[in-house]
Amino acid sequence: MDQFDLKENIIVQLGLQALPEAERLEFLEKMTDIVIKRVMLRLMENLPEEDVAEANGLADAPDELIAFLAGKVDDVALIFEEETEATKKEMAAAAELPKE
Repeated sequence: MDQFDLKENIIVQLGLQALPEAERLEFLEKMTDIVIKRVMLRLMENLPEEDVAEANGLADAPDELIAFLAGKVDDVALIFEEETEATKKEMAAAAELPKE
């Protein structure tokens, strides 16, 4: 699934089509940050301490961090997919909660 389809699917699933484009982009950026943090936490749980220290040193360089972790952990793409789907489901469930 390409990135554009995923974004459109998220917007539709959460019922955010009526939001202005700028707000949708801001939402997608925040969701991306959440997914990246979840993936990093999941990946770092299984790394040796020295690799965790090196990964922490790359925290301000996401592309380098992802490349580093991809070299250390098998199936990084699958982990990203799983965490993206889990985040999307959690947000969809939260969006369906009654507003008080």
